Amino acid sequence: MKKIAVITLATVSLVGCGTTALMERSEDIKSQPQMLITTDGDFWGFGKEGTFDLAGQYIGKYSRSASGSTWFNTISTNEGDMIAEITRVNTGTTWQLICSGGGTSVNLGMLSFGGGDPYRCDIKLEGQSVGEYEMAPKAMAISLDAAKYETGIVRINDNHFNVKSVHKGEGSFMTVEKPLGYAFEQGTKTIAAAQTNGFLSLQILPELDDNRKDLVVVGTIASALSWRPED
Repeated sequence: MKKIAVITLATVSLVGCGTTALMERSEDIKSQPQMLITTDGDFWGFGKEGTFDLAGQYIGKYSRSASGSTWFNTISTNEGDMIAEITRVNTGTTWQLICSGGGTSVNLGMLSFGGGDPYRCDIKLEGQSVGEYEMAPKAMAISLDAAKYETGIVRINDNHFNVKSVHKGEGSFMTVEKPLGYAFEQGTKTIAAAQTNGFLSLQILPELDDNRKDLVVVGTIASALSWRPED
């Protein structure tokens, strides 16, 4: 029987950055209660498949896979897929996520070209497509910053938020390569933040209505469960 535990993902599967640093958040977000996500997945947390519980308010299950290959030390292919169901407990509403992403990159010494295909999820409700989640590497000028930034959107019907990866920890001046979490923004305002490093939690501003809260939760699961191979 699998043991339910608060996620300790710094060990292997999602972030692999060797630190349990908390992501940098605004004061408004930090003052909100943390909604912890627990799982019965294998490998001490999220593995290939399992179920999850978000603070007793949302439950779900998932199955995912990732693979990557490199030829001649220069050409790499990445593929990642994930299927998930997310149910809001008090209404029974269930969304399905059907996700995939990958690409081919060419590596020449310190330079890498290609491999920037978006990671995309089709969001379904009662068998009908109602929205999407999409994240892609952020285009940047040449920089010494090692962080692999991603930006994207999550949308259900007429509601949508911008999503961006967060690579700086609380009180730190340095960034890390892998995301510590994800911020959800409406315009220039951060309305929610999902910590995905060390443990999973979600903090949401209280003024969000139920539809926008559902959207944040679906985006959080899509962000936290994305399992893409290393470049």
